[in-house]
Amino acid sequence: MKNNMKKILVFMGVVAIAMGGYVYSKQSSVEMSSLLLENIEALADTENTNIICFGTGSVDCPFNHDKVYSYATPYRLYY
Repeated sequence: MKNNMKKILVFMGVVAIAMGGYVYSKQSSVEMSSLLLENIEALADTENTNIICFGTGSVDCPFNHDKVYSYATPYRLYY
């Protein structure tokens, strides 16, 4: 009885490992080009140009990505 259970468990383990290997081998990884990533970023970016950047510091200005002291976005609560 115990011998049969061990055989069944070993068989199920081998089948599970084989299925996992098969699924892993069928997955494909697609590398995105830099042009595609730039297009995605451009589509996701808002067209708000009302951003005002002040001074020089360590904060990234969302408008032109310069290092500034601070920035303001009129009429926006989520920046």
